[in-house]
Amino acid sequence: MIKLSVVIGTYNQKEKLEKSLRSLFKQTMSPALYEIVVVDSQSADGTEEMVKALPVKYLRQENLGRPGARNRGIAEAKGEIILLTDADMLADINLLYEHLKAHEKHPAAAFEGLTYNLLENKKTAPYIKEKLRSGQKLKFSYFLTGNLSIRKQTLLDIGGFDQDFAGYGWEDIELGYRLMKAGIPLYYLPSAVNFHDHPVAAEDMLKRKYHMGRSARIFYQKHPNLEIKYYLGMNPLAMGIFEFIKKQPKLLIFIANKAKFSGFYRYILEEYHYRLGLAGEAMPVLE
Repeated sequence: MIKLSVVIGTYNQKEKLEKSLRSLFKQTMSPALYEIVVVDSQSADGTEEMVKALPVKYLRQENLGRPGARNRGIAEAKGEIILLTDADMLADINLLYEHLKAHEKHPAAAFEGLTYNLLENKKTAPYIKEKLRSGQKLKFSYFLTGNLSIRKQTLLDIGGFDQDFAGYGWEDIELGYRLMKAGIPLYYLPSAVNFHDHPVAAEDMLKRKYHMGRSARIFYQKHPNLEIKYYLGMNPLAMGIFEFIKKQPKLLIFIANKAKFSGFYRYILEEYHYRLGLAGEAMPVLE
């Protein structure tokens, strides 16, 4: 009997997805207890052929973004427990066992596992920087779906992921916010480990931050309250700095040049791009 369904959305990630699936095949939990559901948003890199040769439930649909892919996978999953992860995640051999064991003790809760980012020279760094205790109750801001489990019925009852979040970012945390409001607790489960194999180049990070800002704008429009406003970085100081830089094109070029060599200026530039998206403005062309 299938008790847990792993749901993965993917788009043109064939090589990373295959590694992710191989890690999920090596779990200590009996294969009879879990299934893997892959929802492909019209990949054109051979993903379909690769996945169909593996013992995986493969679903292909139009590209509705990550929320649409996850909602489809959740709807068609057979397990009572859903483990949400990504195509660029590598699972520790005990990942599924630890999530399932946690739900047997606390069936009405959601669980956030421990994710490590893979760095150069085989080094790792925890994705969540704060020091958390095992079993600690977490805020909605920790509802991060690279390593998160929750009951299928709970997701269906809350309405699943909001598909208005078509771009990058915030669709998971927005869902976590709704779950928190509905009284569903989220606990930290560091015994459930996986590894994130997705380094992001500096120029790609600027685009990511910009699209995160656009998604944050949607988040705030759906939940226009002070808590969300400040959580999304819409405080007077940050927005004031953004407006000042926006009115000084030479300063922006200076920051962009410095960002090539300085972590501090790179942070300023990334935050500027985030707030451009938040303000609904176009990305600048930096020369």
